[in-house]
Amino acid sequence: MVRALQPGIDGSRMAGSRIGQRRRERKSMNGPHKFGAPEHSAAIVSHHDSIKWLEAIPGEQLCIRVHGTQVNGRYAIMENIAAPGTATPMHFHAEDEIFHILEGTVTFSIDGDVFNASVGSIVVIPAGAHHAWRNRSNSPIRMSTFFSPGGVEELYPKLVGLSLEELSAVVEPFGSGIVGPPIDE
Repeated sequence: MVRALQPGIDGSRMAGSRIGQRRRERKSMNGPHKFGAPEHSAAIVSHHDSIKWLEAIPGEQLCIRVHGTQVNGRYAIMENIAAPGTATPMHFHAEDEIFHILEGTVTFSIDGDVFNASVGSIVVIPAGAHHAWRNRSNSPIRMSTFFSPGGVEELYPKLVGLSLEELSAVVEPFGSGIVGPPIDE
């Protein structure tokens, strides 16, 4: 099978992929964007004292700071606070996911690479990458999580009260999947 080469950000060419195709299809759903005249909505201020916190997985509190519906689906921003020992199962999303570590040190596993990210670190996880994180420290961690495009934030309220074993059926309609257990302690 011959694949068309897609232009890379640096002008190079790279082979197209199903993930890249899905990403292009999602972008086209958000409507046309013209250089020099980007679409925008009203300014958004998400005050810390007016947000609703959820416990999506045991030990993790999260809230949706900016919902994708507020910004034409371009992105979503969430905040996470996780107790010591909290971990996500190995999973993937159809969206790019970006973590900004605000407090503590987080252990990440992304496509087999395991590393720690501390305060001030930014971790970019491309769509489709298998990843998980764990708080191996003795203190809570706090992160801002950005998804692009938005939409997957609709998933998190549906996770409340589910066991890790029950997650698979719930995440699949959102283009996400559970592919393994959490990172070892």
